[in-house]
Amino acid sequence: MLLFLPLAALFAQFPATVTMTAEPREVRPGESVLLTWVCPKVPQIRLEPGGMVLPGRHQVTIRPAYTTTYRVFDAQPGGPELGQTEVRVIPGLALGEPARICAFDASAKAVLPGEPVVLKWECAGSAKVRLEPGGLELDGKSEVTVTPQESTRYTITANNAAGGQSRTVEVSVLGRVVAALPAPATVCTFEASRTLVKPGEQVDLRWICQGDAKVRLEPGGLELDGQSSIAVVPDKTTVYTLSVSNILGGSSRSVEVRVEAPRRVLTEKDLVDPTEAAKPLDRMDLPEALHRGEARRDAAPEGSWTVRLVVSGRADGLRQVARAAGSKATDILVLPFLRRDGFRFWQACYGTFPSRAQAWKAWRSAPEALRKTFQDALTQRLPAAPAVEGATRG
Repeated sequence: MLLFLPLAALFAQFPATVTMTAEPREVRPGESVLLTWVCPKVPQIRLEPGGMVLPGRHQVTIRPAYTTTYRVFDAQPGGPELGQTEVRVIPGLALGEPARICAFDASAKAVLPGEPVVLKWECAGSAKVRLEPGGLELDGKSEVTVTPQESTRYTITANNAAGGQSRTVEVSVLGRVVAALPAPATVCTFEASRTLVKPGEQVDLRWICQGDAKVRLEPGGLELDGQSSIAVVPDKTTVYTLSVSNILGGSSRSVEVRVEAPRRVLTEKDLVDPTEAAKPLDRMDLPEALHRGEARRDAAPEGSWTVRLVVSGRADGLRQVARAAGSKATDILVLPFLRRDGFRFWQACYGTFPSRAQAWKAWRSAPEALRKTFQDALTQRLPAAPAVEGATRG
């Protein structure tokens, strides 16, 4: 039977596989882990937690604070999970060998102002190195180029869970200072292509930073370039924070991407008896009330009449209408309205009727509290959708 299935159906039965590794798989809180994956059949994946859209063959550095399962999904909307791996964070992990600084030296001990000096070091034991001045965190076996403007004592401190040590080296600057110190790393721009999306929609985060620096993006803890961008697919409202630092300091910026809650589509059954599946009017927010009102308006026969109530455009007006209508609150249609001068607000309409006469007759028998509250109510044809397009809030 498989021979007669369409080719796409055959591939759907065998989802793409991914090779996913974490090195190391067990760390102490805050230690670095290299996360690598290879998925040859999928050009882009979504990494969770964080919702980051990344290439199908890629690697990132993460620093989990607690045991975390990292999952890779096909980046297409509704894409399946392709693979996962767990990184265990164990506070009581064996300490091992204390960090030791085997060598720390400068390429030159005396230079003119602004001339480059290469600082090199090598450490024993799994460790991170902190370089002062600046507080920059670097690898245990690495180097960095500095351009001192005045005589400076550089200190590196190597630490791990078992302990550590420090060493210093002095670089003398000859002559007077002729240039200003380079500026600390700063985030010049950090923005999202959209700040309001629906669940599953993609957002592009872009940034530009000054200074030779690496940036860290949260949530997710990804270490990225200072001038770059990344696509994310947030599943809930998320605040993304970009942090950047170099030898002289750093800064951070944040941007919030709001994810709209999906609106429930009303069925024919709901329209017959709205109380069965819709909240009471006095407990709805304005978008919910507009959603239900527009759905009922669209279901009414063409040429229907209604009774328009003159209501304030404030959201608490919904509760005012609901209290006055009492048991007839389910007959209220909350609809958007756009005046000729462009001012947008909302209106409440009482019921839908086949003629003006029947609308007026129904209004005379409406609850007394409703008629007293809205004495200036008037009959009118049920507003058509095109006449109020785009007017969704007051």
